[in-house]
Amino acid sequence: MMQRLMCSAALLMAVAGCGSGGPPCEDYGNLFNSPDGLILTEGEHPTGWGRPDCLACHHVGNIHCVNRTGIPTLDMAEVREVVDRQGEESCIVCHGANGVQS
Repeated sequence: MMQRLMCSAALLMAVAGCGSGGPPCEDYGNLFNSPDGLILTEGEHPTGWGRPDCLACHHVGNIHCVNRTGIPTLDMAEVREVVDRQGEESCIVCHGANGVQS
């Protein structure tokens, strides 16, 4: 009986978490205000500098979900679609090589 009650409580907690809006969007402010704009620099990205595996730290569901650029015509859904299609290959287009030598 106690085991059934505990399983029911765990199930209710899991269901209660559904639809909570998902993970929060990463917020680095308006990157265009950075010294090099969207291009990453070692000073701004010290723990990830030189790593080619961007998506090891930046989960696709947590990035590019809010337009913080001030550019009203920037279509974040389109940006996410490009990232979904091209994966990490798309990162370098906007954010530079991140210190990775090709």
